[in-house]
Amino acid sequence: MKGAEVIQKLDEYLTGKELIVSSNGNVSRQVYTLLPQPQVYLRGSMGLPVSIGLGLALSQPKKKVIVITGDGNFLMGLSSIATVGSVQPPNLRILVIDNETYATTGCQETVSSALNYVEMVKGMGIKSVVSIDLTKEKEIPSDLFDKFVIKEELQVLHIRVEIDDINLENIPWHPIEIKENFLNR
Repeated sequence: MKGAEVIQKLDEYLTGKELIVSSNGNVSRQVYTLLPQPQVYLRGSMGLPVSIGLGLALSQPKKKVIVITGDGNFLMGLSSIATVGSVQPPNLRILVIDNETYATTGCQETVSSALNYVEMVKGMGIKSVVSIDLTKEKEIPSDLFDKFVIKEELQVLHIRVEIDDINLENIPWHPIEIKENFLNR
């Protein structure tokens, strides 16, 4: 399974009321193309999606905030996970789509294959962590996103996937337009 397929499947569980923050690069382009708009599509902000998601979750406690990030982006902003574990916002969900590469910049390897995401994230204070390898699978387990979206607790879902071969255009909105469209939704 590929990252775009994971994002498409997630869409089946969304109500349209969630606030979504997507990391820059391929993940943001996929979220822009495959999920309801507008959302927060990061550009030039490597390592910041979890921090921005945390800020949204704290400022909008009645809304579910879903951060969708790649493994490279997640690892670059790892210190924010410790802050999230300390603050424990129950409305925050973090989805890590892990293809073990920095896909947007040429598929250089990340260190992801050497990590135990469950132990690492739990060590930073987040109790609800699921890690699943879908590189050889054609379907996502039926209850995976149901629990992720509906359950009222801070969660991290790490999904290992194959590298996407889909080449999407850049998001046509300027960062100021992204902000304004999101704020006016």
